[in-house]
Amino acid sequence: MKAEIYDRNYVGSAEWTAPGAVRLELADETRRSWFERYFQTEDSFLTGLLGSEEIAAERRDSSQEAFSRALFNLAAYSYRVRGGGRP
Repeated sequence: MKAEIYDRNYVGSAEWTAPGAVRLELADETRRSWFERYFQTEDSFLTGLLGSEEIAAERRDSSQEAFSRALFNLAAYSYRVRGGGRP
């Protein structure tokens, strides 16, 4: 699964290749470092039914589903994400 990342301009791409492995194609080393840390970070959240909630945790690079959620959450940092080729 590969996605392109934009701020106002094209930033680069991120591709989930295997559990714990995200391939980044970014020219800016400062941004590369930030995205490496971002995808290696662990998220915690509540799961389960009301009254029997449990805390779950997963790394953003642990699965395609976790990677997809991490891409969606990049909006909090004013990034836009799209799949496929560059426009």
